[in-house]
Amino acid sequence: MQGTRTSIRNIGKAEFMSLFHQYQGESLCSKKLNFYSNQCQDPTMKNIINQMSSQCQERANRLASLLQEAGGSQFLS
Repeated sequence: MQGTRTSIRNIGKAEFMSLFHQYQGESLCSKKLNFYSNQCQDPTMKNIINQMSSQCQERANRLASLLQEAGGSQFLS
């Protein structure tokens, strides 16, 4: 059975902006967590913060892919 994948190219402006704002939030979260991790002295806490940062970056990357698919690559930095 083939997987059915909905094309994201036909999303509306509101949906696109919602995805874009979510992308910005996840990207900022990852950057802040990296900063906090660099300030942290406790190795266990540093590891936890790094894991959280990686998860945020993964979500930002998935959102960036969706935004590019929708034709919004010019908005991504």
